[in-house]
Amino acid sequence: MAATNETSFPERNRGWYQDDLTEVNEPIRKLLENYSKIPSPEVVKHVNTMRERGFASNPYPCIGLYRFANLTLLTHPLYDTIVERLKATNATYLDVGCCFGQDLRQLVQDGIPSERLIGLDVAGNLIELGYEFFLDRETLRSRFVIADVLKGTAQGQVWTELEERGIDVMHCSAFLHLFTLDVQIEAAKHLAKLVKKGGVIVGRQSGSVKPGDMPAIMEQSFSYRHDVDTFDSMWQKVGEATRTRWKVEGALDMVGVNHNSPIEDENSRRLLFAVTRIE
Repeated sequence: MAATNETSFPERNRGWYQDDLTEVNEPIRKLLENYSKIPSPEVVKHVNTMRERGFASNPYPCIGLYRFANLTLLTHPLYDTIVERLKATNATYLDVGCCFGQDLRQLVQDGIPSERLIGLDVAGNLIELGYEFFLDRETLRSRFVIADVLKGTAQGQVWTELEERGIDVMHCSAFLHLFTLDVQIEAAKHLAKLVKKGGVIVGRQSGSVKPGDMPAIMEQSFSYRHDVDTFDSMWQKVGEATRTRWKVEGALDMVGVNHNSPIEDENSRRLLFAVTRIE
């Protein structure tokens, strides 16, 4: 199937599409076997098929490189705390840029009532494919929202309902780093208005030991890469603009860094973070 779309998706030639997997990591295997009830011998084929279908509709690096198969939230240091927090009555979770909704399904598998969980993505077709990936269209009670974070309340009810409900835990991985610093600040303002006092935003994204602009995935475009200090500074600006206050905790490490990527260099790092609204 890979060769079929070779000419229609030149992004594959930029290193955004890797060969089919011959094995998958243990966490996603366990989720597909135990939550989706996919027989063990069929798991790898199922993941490869969903990658192919996802990339055909949305040729993003996160799809072509199987990053969706990594359960990002599960590996966050606060995961156990998040699970306990979401067990509280009326607690609400929002996954920003949820893709197939893989992290959301892991929370369901770990005992969180699915109706407390919301997935948000600008690509509605990936949300639809998520039901086929996890075989739960008839059982999952989570809400999925097709919206653009950059537009905020300009989208009307689809966004204002999120503001009115309020979010206790927001997962926001591999999203803000897609944009320039000015656009990141505007996006963060919109997200900040969704979070309840005491709520937390957790995630990871591309960072750098030398903060600044880096080439982005679109030709002749750039995105801003933070270290912990610049990320903190950004959230202080967001707080001033939204009359909120935030505590930023973070660390840079080498997890998942690929120095051979055209959008990374020797200064690239992973930025792991937790941003808590304190007022």
